[in-house]
Amino acid sequence: MAASAATLASGAAIPQEDDSNMTPNQGTSPNQGVAVKQQLLKGQGTKYGDGCQEENCWQSGACAFKGYTLPAGIDGSTCVSDAIWQSSGNCGGCIAVTYKGKKLTIMVTNRTGGGANHLDMPPATWSKLTGDCCGGGVPEIEWEWIKCPITAPLKLQMHGGSSQYWFAATVLDATYRTAKMEVNDGGSWSPMVRKEQGFYVHNGALKSQAPTVRVTSITGSQVLIKNVNPKPGKPIAGEGNYQ
Repeated sequence: MAASAATLASGAAIPQEDDSNMTPNQGTSPNQGVAVKQQLLKGQGTKYGDGCQEENCWQSGACAFKGYTLPAGIDGSTCVSDAIWQSSGNCGGCIAVTYKGKKLTIMVTNRTGGGANHLDMPPATWSKLTGDCCGGGVPEIEWEWIKCPITAPLKLQMHGGSSQYWFAATVLDATYRTAKMEVNDGGSWSPMVRKEQGFYVHNGALKSQAPTVRVTSITGSQVLIKNVNPKPGKPIAGEGNYQ
């Protein structure tokens, strides 16, 4: 079953996407030389949340995706195991999962227990992948991290309660997983701290009510989001997406 809070496992090294053929777009900086490789993994596949609809299964889950709708091109969602949760660092990452020849592109929206390569999927995703076979669990599925099939700019969603004095945000619709978030309120770049629930928080009050945020992906590419309103509201588009 999915868990919204649990004690962190130590975590294993995460195989990541191959970006060797990518080039930067306007509004982004290019790959910074990070070694990124694909690796096919095998693990248990299960279903959780009987009766819940796709987004409703994880709106209050461990990735803090509240009011979020999966973007076009994403077939469903999944929890990842504690062993590769990486303190919510995998939230929003995309996975290609295969079972008996059926392949889906799914997004990480929650966390679960089980083996290191265990994926736990809501009913709609599970039905697409397996045809509702096997009593809600199969001993082996195959999957790998992939680039999300998203062409629009990524977005910054301010967390509930965010303000100039408690600046907190989540990255949405990113092509790759986010590794770092920084904020600049008129001086130098200040690092933000990623919380267990998938959002980043700035330590201390900001001087500006319209700071610039810089996010960095696991590939090393960066995107700027300018004139950010610190208060919760509609997601704010960045100047491109990760490469």
